[in-house]
This record gives sequence, C-alpha cells and structure tokens, in this order.
Amino acid sequence: MKKYLFIPVILLITACSATTSKLGAIASEQPIKASISALKSEANKDADGKLYLEELHALNNSNVNSITLSDHAIVGKKSFRFEVNHGGCGFEDGWSDCEKQRERAELYYQWKNDETLESWKQEKWYRFYVFIPQDYNNLSPSKTSLIQWKGVNPSKNVLVMFQTKDRGLYFNMNGSAFNQERWYLIKSDKDMRGKWTEIVFNTNWHPGADKGYFKVWIDGQMQVDYKGIANTYNGKGFSLRYGIYSSHLDRYRSSTGNTTHPQRVVYFDGVRGDTSCKKVLENEVTCSNLLSQYLKDY
Repeated sequence: MKKYLFIPVILLITACSATTSKLGAIASEQPIKASISALKSEANKDADGKLYLEELHALNNSNVNSITLSDHAIVGKKSFRFEVNHGGCGFEDGWSDCEKQRERAELYYQWKNDETLESWKQEKWYRFYVFIPQDYNNLSPSKTSLIQWKGVNPSKNVLVMFQTKDRGLYFNMNGSAFNQERWYLIKSDKDMRGKWTEIVFNTNWHPGADKGYFKVWIDGQMQVDYKGIANTYNGKGFSLRYGIYSSHLDRYRSSTGNTTHPQRVVYFDGVRGDTSCKKVLENEVTCSNLLSQYLKDY
C-alpha cells in the first residue's frame, strides 16, 4: 500500500517535540498514586471535551500494574503514567486475560451524551499526546495496543487500534471488524522514543462505503487518509480505551526464549475528544493546515 502526500505542509507544533533532556527526571521520578477520582480530576484539568473518563478497565490487575499521575507532562502539570509488569493479567466473569495471554493497564472512556456511548454517523475528533521512554520494552511479535475503540452493549470486536510494534507506531483497522486488515506505519520506533508524539484522529464512524473515513495526523503531518466503511458494528455504541494492552504474549516468549515479560511504561497527556477540529485543537490556523493535507490511499 503506497501513500503520496500531494500538499506538504510544515506546521509549527512545538509541543510535540519535547527533548530527551527530561529523561533523567523520568527515570528518578516517584509517580503519584492516584484514585479514579484523582485521575478524573486530572482529565478534567486537561479539558477532555466530550470524552468522559468512566473507570479503570475492569481487567486491570492493580496488584501488579499501575496507572499513576506523573510530573512528566506536556499539557498542564501532570500526565498519566501506565505501567505493566509480568503477570499483570486480570479476570472477570466469562473472561480471563491470564488464560488469553494478555496483560493491561487501561482507562475506559465514554462520550458525553444522553446515552453515554459514542455513536456513529457523526464527525469526531480526538487528540492524544503519547510519550515512549528511551528504554521502552517492545514485546514484538506480541501485540501492544496504546489506543483502541471497541463495540459495547453487547461487547464486540475492536474497530481500530494504535499499536506499537518493532518498527514503530501503527494505525490498524481490525480484520475481524473489516473485510480487510489494514496496517499503516505512522511513526518509526526510533522517532517515537524519548519525545512526545501528537496523534490527531478524525472519523465519522460511518458504515457507508461512500461516506466513512479515517484520517490520522502525526505531529501535524497526515499519515492516514482512508475513505470507505468506518464502522461495521450495529450495537448500541462503542467506547475508547487507552493505556497499555499487550496480547498474544506467547508469541514473545516463543520468539525470544524468555519466560517472563519485561516491564512496559508509557505516558499519555492532553487527551481530548469533540465534534470539530477547532474544539479539540483550539487553533483555526492549525486546523486549516491539517485539513489542507491529503494522501492517495491505494
């Protein structure tokens, strides 16, 4: 699949390129233990827009993994620090992450409307800042999701994910939800480490082949410009989960010979969702620059 950028645009988004000079502070910091109410308070301080932090994911194992507040921030004074360790798997009625070769530390978001669930056929914009430390342990060929949207009521397949693999950050259209699995490499691993990455995602979650779309900008540059079916789910809505979600962990053990999974740490900040670019980014010039870009998607 080839992509060609026809209108190159240089954006002055300085917030996305925090230098590695802060890495020493990250290594020595003491993350602040946080209740769900403290995490919600921080999300509100970051002006999360139409998104609503509902709860910790029910399958988080808080005895092994942690979601804490960190001083390493790009928006405001705090960020969310996600840590996953070996054996950090949870279980609930009818499902066990331990049996399914999964470990996670995720936050569960919904949308601020009357039904609390995100609906389709409406324009949505999202912004995430993600920081991958220099010493981040990538567990390829296992899968690690940083951001995902999944159908709920009833629970259904994941629609799309932002995943880290050995080559870098990917935007993935899930093959079990779409007729064709699609992978877009949107930032290399070496360019991700030690700096904040801005992800801007725009969709209308539309099931129509002639109406749906996915658009992704990384640090102000368009990387995905997909047009086609953007939702195959017919339930009551879907939800956003982000953090660290490792799956197929047996692949990592088989390929490396290791019997344990190394620690994984990722930071998120400035997470926001709303119905327009201007509401999310609060800058008409930046939004105009983003929307002036396009790609050919083959």
